Amino acid sequence: MGVSMYCSQCGKAVTGSPICPNCGRPTGVAGVVVSRVVRHLRTLGILWIAFAAYLALSWMMVLPFLHMATRGYAPWMHGSDMWMYGSFHPGGWLVHWITAAVLVRAILSLLVGVALLTRQPWGRIFAIVIAVLTLLKPLLGTVLAIYTLWVLLCRNADQEYARLTVPSEIPRSPGAPS
Repeated sequence: MGVSMYCSQCGKAVTGSPICPNCGRPTGVAGVVVSRVVRHLRTLGILWIAFAAYLALSWMMVLPFLHMATRGYAPWMHGSDMWMYGSFHPGGWLVHWITAAVLVRAILSLLVGVALLTRQPWGRIFAIVIAVLTLLKPLLGTVLAIYTLWVLLCRNADQEYARLTVPSEIPRSPGAPS
C-alpha cells in the first residue's frame, strides 16, 4: 500500500507529481527538479497584488498635499473664500489625470497578480506586457518588473506555465461533437 500525499495548499491528493494537478503548487517530491516558474509563480502573484496596494495607498497619502499645492485650497477656507480657488485651476485637472493614471496602473497590477495566482492562460503574456510597462517605475516597480521577466521569460517558461494553467471550460451545445 502506497503512502498518500496531499497538497499543503489545497488538500487534494497528489500522486508523486512535482506539481499539484489542482492548484499548481510544488509538492516537494524528492528527486524532482522544480522549474523556476513553478517555484516563483505564487510569490510573483502576491508581489503584484502588494504592488497594486502600494500604488494606491502611496498615491492616497500624497494626494491631499498635492491637491492643496496645485489648487491653493486650505482646509480652513469656507464658503465665499472658495470662489477664488475654483475647479478651473489647471493644477486641479493635472491631479485628476495623474490620479486616473495611478488607478489604472494599480488595477492592471492587481489583475496581473490575480491572473498569476489563479494561473489564467493569458496571465503570463499579460504579466510580461505589464512588467515591461512597469520597468520605468522607480525602484519597486523596476525590481518587480525585472523579477517578473526573469521568472516568466526563462527557457521553456511558456510550456511550464501552460502546464500550470487552469483549463477554461468551454460550453458545448448538446449536439456538438466532443
